[in-house]
Amino acid sequence: MTEALPEGVVHYATSQFTHETLPEKLRKNHSTKAGVWGQLAVQSGQLLLRRDNKEDLVLAADETAVFAPQEIHSVNPMGEVALEVRFHRQERPDAE
Repeated sequence: MTEALPEGVVHYATSQFTHETLPEKLRKNHSTKAGVWGQLAVQSGQLLLRRDNKEDLVLAADETAVFAPQEIHSVNPMGEVALEVRFHRQERPDAE
């Protein structure tokens, strides 16, 4: 499943994880800060994404999913997995 980020957001950070390095805090309910969108990108294996008020998603290699600012979510590996979490925020009008 691929979901689109809103227009006007810019990428500012990426974190890479595997089933062995995924922090416990990401496996439990958490959220991004106000104004920060996240995008999960699975490189290999499968990952379970749970979000409040939405159906659970199983993401496989080459699939992505977007979560909105402050959206409660958790991620859990389904066996061996490699993934990226890409963070995006609204571009400031005064940025050059």
